Amino acid sequence: MFENATNKCDLHIHSTFSDSDQTLESIFLSAKENDLSCISITDHDTTSGIKCARSLSRRVGIELIDGIEISAHKDETEIHILGYFIDSENRKFQNALEDVRELRKKRLIAMVKRLSALGLAVDCDEILEGIGDAIATRLHLGLYLVKKKIVGNLWEAFKKYLSCGKPAYIGRFKFSVKEAIELIKDSGGLAFIAHPRYITDRAWIKEFANYGADGLEVVYPCLSAAKMASFSDIADELGLIKSGGSDAHGTYKEYTKVGGVSIPYSWVLKMKERLCLV
Repeated sequence: MFENATNKCDLHIHSTFSDSDQTLESIFLSAKENDLSCISITDHDTTSGIKCARSLSRRVGIELIDGIEISAHKDETEIHILGYFIDSENRKFQNALEDVRELRKKRLIAMVKRLSALGLAVDCDEILEGIGDAIATRLHLGLYLVKKKIVGNLWEAFKKYLSCGKPAYIGRFKFSVKEAIELIKDSGGLAFIAHPRYITDRAWIKEFANYGADGLEVVYPCLSAAKMASFSDIADELGLIKSGGSDAHGTYKEYTKVGGVSIPYSWVLKMKERLCLV
């Protein structure tokens, strides 16, 4: 069933293990309802959901590609790198992710202190308790601000306080883009440049390809046909494999959902060919 090159795939999905309110069970149900044959759970800086996702994959009959989305930096700019077909049991890989988990927690605490300094009533212990075992993200902080009626919605939280350049933002990431790509490839995976629409300097894409990036995410929600064609041309020019997905975050991103955009399975086959899996 998986080998039909025209089957639909969504290779960019987040779960409750990072910054979505959609459980793995719900994700696979949505994938089934949207006739997807293959998905990848790409939670931020964690592979904690992969074991459960593998079980659901077998039960539901939808292929799973082990994935991750690693937050990295280029100078002072945040860049995300997607990893596919990673060996999530790799000890070096997991040690690095554990360091990231702790760094993310410290970053969130520092951002809470900035919000407090602005005169906002925020309780760090309450925020951390609400996050639980998930990876700490700015979205969790934004949700807290909405819950406490400090802002009216998530858009306002990021616009006023949490986006790059705003008073509470801190861009503290463990990996450079080069290091993130190397970490993924050292774990046996393929490294893809995520949502290039947010990369203002297109020359960086070529630079990341020179670091060893394998692919480029050319299909993404709200991208015009012209933009997708432009990114597709860049991928062809640089010899990068193409990928894409919904970047679904449950109800936290209302403009996208699992299967909202998809790619053909032939693109997955290109990935497998690169890894000599077919």
